[in-house]
Amino acid sequence: LSRAMAARGAYRCIECNGEAAELYRDYRRGVLRISICKSCQKPVDKYIEYDPVIVLINAVLCKAQVYRHILFNTNINIHGKLCIFCLLCEAYIRWLQLQDSSQNTNPDDLIRYAKEWDFYRMFGIASLEQTSFFIGIFITLWWMTPGMLKRKS
Repeated sequence: LSRAMAARGAYRCIECNGEAAELYRDYRRGVLRISICKSCQKPVDKYIEYDPVIVLINAVLCKAQVYRHILFNTNINIHGKLCIFCLLCEAYIRWLQLQDSSQNTNPDDLIRYAKEWDFYRMFGIASLEQTSFFIGIFITLWWMTPGMLKRKS
Protein backbone atom coordinates (compact mmCIF):
# COMPACT_ATOMS: atom_id res chain seq x y z
CA LEU A 1 0.00 0.00 0.00
CA SER A 2 1.16 3.50 -0.66
CA ARG A 3 3.30 5.39 1.82
CA ALA A 4 1.47 8.61 0.96
CA MET A 5 -1.75 7.19 2.40
CA ALA A 6 0.06 6.18 5.58
CA ALA A 7 1.75 9.57 5.87
CA ARG A 8 -1.53 11.45 5.95
CA GLY A 9 -3.30 8.90 8.19
CA ALA A 10 -5.85 8.02 5.54
CA TYR A 11 -6.35 4.45 6.69
CA ARG A 12 -9.64 3.65 8.36
CA CYS A 13 -10.83 0.88 10.63
CA ILE A 14 -13.35 -1.21 8.74
CA GLU A 15 -15.42 -1.82 11.87
CA CYS A 16 -15.79 1.62 13.51
CA ASN A 17 -14.46 3.88 10.70
CA GLY A 18 -11.87 5.37 13.07
CA GLU A 19 -8.56 6.66 11.72
CA ALA A 20 -5.57 4.36 11.84
CA ALA A 21 -1.88 5.05 11.30
CA GLU A 22 -1.15 1.66 9.76
CA LEU A 23 -2.91 -1.49 8.61
CA TYR A 24 -0.17 -3.92 9.54
CA ARG A 25 3.38 -4.00 10.79
CA ASP A 26 6.02 -5.80 8.71
CA TYR A 27 8.59 -7.36 11.04
CA ARG A 28 10.82 -8.97 8.37
CA ARG A 29 10.87 -11.78 5.87
CA GLY A 30 7.13 -11.59 5.32
CA VAL A 31 6.12 -11.76 8.98
CA LEU A 32 3.15 -9.43 9.26
CA ARG A 33 1.02 -8.45 12.24
CA ILE A 34 -2.36 -6.82 11.59
CA SER A 35 -2.83 -3.60 13.55
CA ILE A 36 -5.55 -3.35 16.19
CA CYS A 37 -7.87 -0.33 16.24
CA LYS A 38 -7.50 1.90 19.29
CA SER A 39 -11.24 2.67 19.35
CA CYS A 40 -12.95 -0.70 18.96
CA GLN A 41 -10.06 -3.09 19.76
CA LYS A 42 -10.69 -5.11 16.56
CA PRO A 43 -8.34 -5.61 13.58
CA VAL A 44 -8.11 -2.41 11.54
CA ASP A 45 -8.56 -4.23 8.20
CA LYS A 46 -8.86 -8.00 8.09
CA TYR A 47 -9.45 -7.91 4.32
CA ILE A 48 -5.81 -7.10 3.52
CA GLU A 49 -5.02 -10.80 3.85
CA TYR A 50 -8.13 -12.02 1.98
CA ASP A 51 -8.19 -13.14 -1.64
CA PRO A 52 -9.74 -10.54 -4.00
CA VAL A 53 -12.50 -13.00 -4.92
CA ILE A 54 -13.58 -13.20 -1.27
CA VAL A 55 -13.51 -9.40 -1.08
CA LEU A 56 -15.72 -9.21 -4.19
CA ILE A 57 -18.19 -11.76 -2.78
CA ASN A 58 -18.44 -9.75 0.44
CA ALA A 59 -19.00 -6.59 -1.63
CA VAL A 60 -21.85 -8.29 -3.48
CA LEU A 61 -23.27 -9.26 -0.07
CA CYS A 62 -23.26 -5.49 0.73
CA LYS A 63 -21.02 -5.63 3.81
CA ALA A 64 -20.07 -2.13 4.95
CA GLN A 65 -16.66 -3.33 6.16
CA VAL A 66 -15.56 -4.44 2.69
CA TYR A 67 -16.67 -1.13 1.17
CA ARG A 68 -14.54 0.72 3.74
CA HIS A 69 -11.65 -1.58 2.83
CA ILE A 70 -12.03 -0.84 -0.89
CA LEU A 71 -12.55 2.91 -0.53
CA PHE A 72 -10.10 3.80 2.23
CA ASN A 73 -7.43 1.11 2.55
CA THR A 74 -6.55 0.06 -1.01
CA ASN A 75 -5.06 1.69 -4.07
CA ILE A 76 -6.50 -0.82 -6.51
CA ASN A 77 -9.15 0.36 -8.91
CA ILE A 78 -11.76 -2.38 -9.06
CA HIS A 79 -14.67 0.05 -9.20
CA GLY A 80 -15.10 -0.45 -12.95
CA LYS A 81 -14.93 -4.23 -12.65
CA LEU A 82 -17.41 -4.16 -9.79
CA CYS A 83 -19.73 -1.99 -11.88
CA ILE A 84 -19.58 -4.45 -14.81
CA PHE A 85 -20.13 -7.38 -12.44
CA CYS A 86 -23.24 -5.70 -10.98
CA LEU A 87 -24.53 -4.95 -14.49
CA LEU A 88 -24.08 -8.58 -15.50
CA CYS A 89 -25.93 -9.74 -12.38
CA GLU A 90 -28.77 -7.29 -13.05
CA ALA A 91 -29.00 -8.35 -16.71
CA TYR A 92 -29.03 -12.04 -15.72
CA ILE A 93 -31.83 -11.51 -13.18
CA ARG A 94 -33.94 -9.65 -15.74
CA TRP A 95 -33.20 -12.24 -18.43
CA LEU A 96 -34.11 -15.08 -16.06
CA GLN A 97 -37.43 -13.41 -15.23
CA LEU A 98 -38.09 -12.99 -18.96
CA GLN A 99 -37.26 -16.67 -19.56
CA ASP A 100 -39.61 -17.82 -16.80
CA SER A 101 -42.52 -16.34 -18.71
CA SER A 102 -41.74 -18.44 -21.81
CA GLN A 103 -40.49 -21.86 -20.70
CA ASN A 104 -39.63 -24.32 -23.44
CA THR A 105 -37.63 -27.44 -22.54
CA ASN A 106 -37.30 -28.89 -26.03
CA PRO A 107 -33.52 -29.35 -26.64
CA ASP A 108 -33.95 -29.12 -30.42
CA ASP A 109 -35.51 -25.68 -30.16
CA LEU A 110 -33.31 -23.28 -32.16
CA ILE A 111 -35.13 -20.28 -30.73
CA ARG A 112 -33.56 -21.15 -27.37
CA TYR A 113 -30.18 -20.05 -28.74
CA ALA A 114 -31.63 -16.85 -30.16
CA LYS A 115 -32.78 -15.94 -26.65
CA GLU A 116 -29.15 -15.14 -25.87
CA TRP A 117 -29.78 -11.82 -27.60
CA ASP A 118 -32.41 -11.10 -24.95
CA PHE A 119 -29.62 -11.22 -22.38
CA TYR A 120 -27.60 -8.67 -24.35
CA ARG A 121 -30.68 -6.47 -24.61
CA MET A 122 -31.21 -6.68 -20.84
CA PHE A 123 -27.54 -5.80 -20.31
CA GLY A 124 -27.98 -2.74 -22.53
CA ILE A 125 -31.09 -1.63 -20.66
CA ALA A 126 -29.37 -2.09 -17.28
CA SER A 127 -26.36 -0.13 -18.56
CA LEU A 128 -28.54 2.76 -19.73
CA GLU A 129 -30.40 2.82 -16.42
CA GLN A 130 -27.18 2.85 -14.40
CA THR A 131 -25.62 5.51 -16.62
CA SER A 132 -28.65 7.78 -16.28
CA PHE A 133 -28.63 7.20 -12.51
CA PHE A 134 -24.95 8.24 -12.25
CA ILE A 135 -25.47 11.24 -14.52
CA GLY A 136 -28.34 12.37 -12.29
CA ILE A 137 -26.20 12.02 -9.18
CA PHE A 138 -23.24 13.88 -10.69
CA ILE A 139 -25.41 16.71 -12.01
CA THR A 140 -27.07 17.07 -8.60
CA LEU A 141 -23.68 17.11 -6.85
CA TRP A 142 -22.29 19.62 -9.34
CA TRP A 143 -25.32 21.84 -8.85
CA MET A 144 -25.43 21.54 -5.05
CA THR A 145 -21.69 21.76 -4.26
CA PRO A 146 -21.18 25.56 -4.59
CA GLY A 147 -23.98 26.28 -2.14
CA MET A 148 -22.80 23.60 0.27
CA LEU A 149 -19.25 24.96 0.27
CA LYS A 150 -20.46 28.44 1.30
CA ARG A 151 -22.36 27.12 4.34
CA LYS A 152 -20.68 25.93 7.51
CA SER A 153 -21.26 22.32 8.42
